[in-house]
Amino acid sequence: MKSILQTYLEKDIWILIRDKWYYATIIGVWDDLLWFKHRTHNKDTEEDTLWEMVVKISEVVAIDKVVSVVSRKPDVFISRLLETDRHTNHNQGHDNP
Repeated sequence: MKSILQTYLEKDIWILIRDKWYYATIIGVWDDLLWFKHRTHNKDTEEDTLWEMVVKISEVVAIDKVVSVVSRKPDVFISRLLETDRHTNHNQGHDNP
């Protein structure tokens, strides 16, 4: 995993750490540590906050280099897939009500 993460230095990718996705810019990879920055959005104040985090590389579960507008939250992702599936089936001329 360390060598893969090093190929994304200064690039934006999705990283799954433990059970949470981060859209992050990789700052550095040393020994067993990953250093990255990511933004969070506060809905109440409408402000973005830039965070820098350091985690153990062993805590990285997955990476995804595909930049997408689809949320990484499973329930949102599934509902978007279902919407896409309904739209696709409707356009293919199926006899759907």
